[in-house]
Amino acid sequence: MRKKQIAVCDEESDYTQRFARYANRYREPLFMVHGYSDMEELLKDTKEHPADILLLSKNIAGELAKEKQTGQIICLTEEEYQEEEPEYPVIYKYQSCPQILRKAYAIYAERTPLSLGTARHLGEMKRIGVFSPLGRMGKTGFALSFGKELAKQRRVLYLNMEEFSGFETLYPCEGGQTLSELMYFMKQGKKAFACKLESIIRQVGGLDYIPPVKLPVELKDIEEKDWEELFTALENESRYEFVILDLSFGVNGLFELLERCDKIYMPVASDETARAKLGQYQDTLKLLEMQEISEKTEEITFSGIEQMEGYGKIEGKRWSKH
Repeated sequence: MRKKQIAVCDEESDYTQRFARYANRYREPLFMVHGYSDMEELLKDTKEHPADILLLSKNIAGELAKEKQTGQIICLTEEEYQEEEPEYPVIYKYQSCPQILRKAYAIYAERTPLSLGTARHLGEMKRIGVFSPLGRMGKTGFALSFGKELAKQRRVLYLNMEEFSGFETLYPCEGGQTLSELMYFMKQGKKAFACKLESIIRQVGGLDYIPPVKLPVELKDIEEKDWEELFTALENESRYEFVILDLSFGVNGLFELLERCDKIYMPVASDETARAKLGQYQDTLKLLEMQEISEKTEEITFSGIEQMEGYGKIEGKRWSKH
């Protein structure tokens, strides 16, 4: 299958070359990026290798309109705000390369009727669940620590599925798109899932994550079948080998999702109240005839943040060898 291409052409040759070098430094990027300093060079190359996205300066975009180009034209503009409605979608050029790429992916995803194809990795995507029926057990801290360590060797996506994650405050990011927008995109039946995903993904400590929902009602609106559709799309159209699910009781189809995990980590405590709650949880699994969840669950106890992070690193290293 032909690798998707982005052509960047601007009168500032240093800008295009730096942009292309930075964009291509990622392991298996979604698009290969090529930089050009003039339109003749661009036209010569794209006749043999058509570009799917063309990031062009305003002058070059105007000239290129006379040529037969099939790719999505996006203008790189030096003005952050536009006084008039532009002919083509525009992106402010003086911002970081990741921000420009995310916006270009978002535009392309909304406008293309085509899929980006099949999975770019071999093998089944592993689901690692992190869940506890007890509160304040360091669940999210462990999930992030584990994910960051695993991401040093493997391609990992962290997915927070809590009603109140606190991510908007802890890890603020520009753009504001979250899991809700990705789910809405899928429900519309649009094809360029991989591109939309790349436009939303952020990073924390080298770990990719989808910004969580902002409102509890948004999480409640996601049904079990929607989650399965998301995981199927991730397996078929993304590069991820592992997805870490930071689960909560606010998730529709929680037990069904746990049942489909390859491994579950459960932070627990040993006091009388905690053991009573855990006992009730185990009784619930028996009533639901889902004892398999217990069989794949590993209970873990932490006495402090250092112990939690240390255990996350140990498990991350172990899973990176799977």
